[in-house]
Amino acid sequence: MKSEWKTGLKARTSADNFLKKSLSSNYFTYQQIFEMLVPLIMDQFFVSIIGLLTTAMISSSSQESVSAVSLVSPIYAMTYAIFSSISAAGTVIIAQYKGNGNMNMVKKAAGQIVMFTVVSAIFFSIVLSFFAGSLIDAMFADADICVKNKATEYLIGCAISCIFLSLYMGCVAVFRGIGQTKICLKLSMIINLIHLFASFIFINILRLDIIGTSLSLNLARVIGGGVALYCLLGEKSGLSIRLKDIMRINGSILTSVIQTSIPFAMEQLCFNGGAILVSMFIVKLGTKSVAANAVANSTVAVFYAMGLAVSNLAVPVVGQCIGAGDRRMAKNYGKKMIWLGEFSILLSLAVMVPFLKLILGLYQAPADTIGDIYKLLVIITLPMVLFWSTSNVLPNVLRAAGDVKFTSYVSLGVMWIVRVGLSYLVSIKSGAGIVGVWICLGMEWLIRSIIFLLRFHSEKWLKTLF
Repeated sequence: MKSEWKTGLKARTSADNFLKKSLSSNYFTYQQIFEMLVPLIMDQFFVSIIGLLTTAMISSSSQESVSAVSLVSPIYAMTYAIFSSISAAGTVIIAQYKGNGNMNMVKKAAGQIVMFTVVSAIFFSIVLSFFAGSLIDAMFADADICVKNKATEYLIGCAISCIFLSLYMGCVAVFRGIGQTKICLKLSMIINLIHLFASFIFINILRLDIIGTSLSLNLARVIGGGVALYCLLGEKSGLSIRLKDIMRINGSILTSVIQTSIPFAMEQLCFNGGAILVSMFIVKLGTKSVAANAVANSTVAVFYAMGLAVSNLAVPVVGQCIGAGDRRMAKNYGKKMIWLGEFSILLSLAVMVPFLKLILGLYQAPADTIGDIYKLLVIITLPMVLFWSTSNVLPNVLRAAGDVKFTSYVSLGVMWIVRVGLSYLVSIKSGAGIVGVWICLGMEWLIRSIIFLLRFHSEKWLKTLF
């Protein structure tokens, strides 16, 4: 018994020493890294699994409903990209002010980020609501009438919910920037659990179909946005932010937020514009392919949920090193984030793949769709293991140092050439169908990885501070 205790103690000591050597520094202990990472992982898994379950509920209504949601996703994402980019830029700015120890600037920047995020969302949500039907008709003329009608209803609901989601995201950007990821997790649990239970009531019990999906989305985001603002203004945030700090315009900080967010926004807008084009020619492949693509996308999101958590962690960790002026440590943590992202993908696949049949069973997809879904998942698994981290975590490492233009140009260029252009040639012209689209997605990750790794090792990204 004594020898077993000694063996266990020795193992714990070895693990402790390994983690100290791997993740600890003058800026963070490995315990602090994990205190930030674990809530982010739980948040991402939570969001992905809730998304999977809600997609399954929609799928149980009809194949037309899940197809409608799939068509709306890239259009809605165009609007979402605007305030998402402000949120992402805000996290970078907050992290750098925090690393510099300037909490007064953290407070001022937080107010501007929340204010600008909400104002942007209101404007674009109004525009999207008015032109929802015209957009769907113009972009998806080949879709079934039933699918187009449902897509229009869902797009209007999404547009309205953006206003409340932007408030939530602006507040979360501040919390992530200062490393308070536990608050982010709690807020995520609130908004997603409400969404899940409301979806169950509106879709499965009241049978409201696509309208029920919109209602549950809005209810969750109204409550989530309100609670997020309450937390930001409360004493527990430690920032002493008041409502007038959000309402007051600070020209210099707002300019910094806008300048930092523009590359993010342009990248996301063009990225989602490309995704819309991909959706448009997937529609030509038929409702079956649209549904298979939607289910496969939802499932893959669960696979790389932990990787997204590492990607989000990279911004405050590397950003605070940059804010403190320590470029060497910023690069060291950049390498650690890449390897941590790689490990997270492998671990996620090891845990989730054995339950794949159970996961896909939740969607109640038609039998003739299941085979296509499995094909898509098999195609993307190897590229995910080899290239996902360097393609998705590494860009956030570069962005944390202010290298936003380079990452945006590369992401957009590769996306439009490979995922849009090559996908069209392979899937439509060559007749490979939906399988061709997913092969090109893997190729996109490969090319992005090569370019970002070359940039990282050149150290030019360390010379692009704001």
